[in-house]
Amino acid sequence: MKIRNFILVVLILFNLASGFTQTNYSGRGRPDQLILHTTPSVSLLSYKSLDSKSTISGNIGTGLEYGHFFNEIWGLSIGAEITSFSTFYHFKGRKDSLELFDNWSSRYYKLNQNLTTKEFQSVTYLSFPVKINYRHRLTKSLNVNVSAGVAYTLYFAENKSIVSGTIDRQAFFGDIYVNIDEFYPLMFGKFTDYINPSSEKQFKSTLLGVAQMGLSFNLADNWNMHTELNFQYGFQNIKTRSINLLIPDEYSGVTATNYIGEIHPLSLGLRIGVAYNFDLFGVDCKCHNTWYKK
Repeated sequence: MKIRNFILVVLILFNLASGFTQTNYSGRGRPDQLILHTTPSVSLLSYKSLDSKSTISGNIGTGLEYGHFFNEIWGLSIGAEITSFSTFYHFKGRKDSLELFDNWSSRYYKLNQNLTTKEFQSVTYLSFPVKINYRHRLTKSLNVNVSAGVAYTLYFAENKSIVSGTIDRQAFFGDIYVNIDEFYPLMFGKFTDYINPSSEKQFKSTLLGVAQMGLSFNLADNWNMHTELNFQYGFQNIKTRSINLLIPDEYSGVTATNYIGEIHPLSLGLRIGVAYNFDLFGVDCKCHNTWYKK
């Protein structure tokens, strides 16, 4: 269903862009371009709990884009890129308790957990953006560019770790003595990393909204440099797990729990790229890559 919707959006964008088509191109540049780009960004896996919320982290992405302009201002582009979203979450002394039964002593006991951890999570996608592009000439060698569209993503990898703090677990048995070394499967003690984390992935693919605005500079014949603000937002919840914050034999991080709500990726970055301009379809635009001629 997601792929079908993505294809439908691509067709709608193509039809919209085609509606602006003119029979001849002006002297603003050849109609086709390939852009190799990299995008340093600040990103966020946006989620919140009753106590706190996630905070931003840095990333960098790279990709290749093909664009075709139907006239001197309107075009359509498709691309492929590696894009990542990451975040931090800080527990400032979150305390939870769970009552359990111990078969060895035939007694009930209380498992206490105190979280003072700073956690890190990231997810990486292979992204396929489709955009409508608008460009406007400012000078002989300078254009302003605005783009908007959607990107279908494929899950590629994820990473999770505790960067500081500890998970402190204690067992309270009341008036009896118990050697907690005999209860290692219940994970008593202090830990500086996740406790017996599951290998099940915590994030899934999503559909991104993409918006860009910036400038392109004429470097030489057929070559331009692009610098653009790049904003991305995930429309869908990417969270896959929802276990309790305290269970006896596992702690896989806050993003695996029902302690937080939905998770949406977003980022704001500076896309820097070099574009090669050419005429793929042999259209006689009579411009010879001179943007400024009329």
